[in-house]
Amino acid sequence: MEKFALSSSMEDYLETIALLVEESGHAHTKEIAEKLKVKMPSVSNALIALSERGLINYQPHSPVSLTAAGAEVASVIRHRHNSLKRFFSELLLLAENEADEAACKVEHTIGEKVMSRIVTLSDAVLEREDCSELRKYLRKTMPQICAENAEKLIPLADLKEGESGVVVRVAESLRGVKKFADLGLVSGTLLKLEGSAPFGDLLRIKVMGCSLSLRRRDAAYIWVRKTK
Repeated sequence: MEKFALSSSMEDYLETIALLVEESGHAHTKEIAEKLKVKMPSVSNALIALSERGLINYQPHSPVSLTAAGAEVASVIRHRHNSLKRFFSELLLLAENEADEAACKVEHTIGEKVMSRIVTLSDAVLEREDCSELRKYLRKTMPQICAENAEKLIPLADLKEGESGVVVRVAESLRGVKKFADLGLVSGTLLKLEGSAPFGDLLRIKVMGCSLSLRRRDAAYIWVRKTK
């Protein structure tokens, strides 16, 4: 792909052409414009640039087709997109439209090394038998993590005994913040308040299968979203 020096926009055009040809057997200029939500002059300029690179066959008022080289490049681009979409939808459990949008944004900005490692991670977590417990944890935890909404956040110290929550933010002003991160109290962690000491300000919480004690005044700096 480096040989063709393609911009992210050109990659989008190639991917769209390949998709249209697969869906309907042809890719007309108007269809490409509608799919990418761009104006016709922009499409014409992009198609000329791709034609000059030997990646498509293009004549005005005729369907666009991929050359052998273009089909090969488009295949790589689509594989990268689908692999990222799988990571976002099956591992991070985003909705399909969110996963597709995230894949579109990320696919042009990461190199092959990062891409390969994401694929390796996805395959391992989603397919290895020894990752079954991790998959259960992700299925339970990921859907509970969403965009931060201050109205729905409460300090960990305000959880009641037996209630669970997902850590959304840890205030930078918390003393010893690294120590708490080492204990697993970071954004995205699912925890449960098991109880509190009858006297004093110690709270007992369960994090990743382990129980630990936390001072109530420190817990006030850790913001969570309650879960059911």
